[in-house]
Amino acid sequence: MSKPILCIDFDGVIHDYRNGWQDGSIYGELTHGFLDWAAKAQEIFKLVVYSSRSKQPGGVDLMKRWMLHRGFKPAEIAIEFAHEKPPAFLTIDDRCIRFEGVWTDPRLAPEVLREFTPWMTPKSSR
Repeated sequence: MSKPILCIDFDGVIHDYRNGWQDGSIYGELTHGFLDWAAKAQEIFKLVVYSSRSKQPGGVDLMKRWMLHRGFKPAEIAIEFAHEKPPAFLTIDDRCIRFEGVWTDPRLAPEVLREFTPWMTPKSSR
């Protein structure tokens, strides 16, 4: 039986993304605990990284090299990098709202969505 796919975003999830997009380079650090978590998660899930970078020329290679330079060892943790969004069982992303089937949910009001801030946004900017 195959493992369900766990789709993992890159910026703001694996890469701390503290300074936003900038020039498209990857300048930050691994989010604390990611490699230990991934080692454990791979026992249950097929880990697949999919990012807005995935379709950019060289984007997947850039993410892979960045992770290798920060201690990621492909022989120990099986992570695939997709060029297209995979048919995931579940997705981990820093910029998402779970849809509960009702468009009138107050959390989905456009003015509420416009105020959304991801975890890495400095508290003074929120």
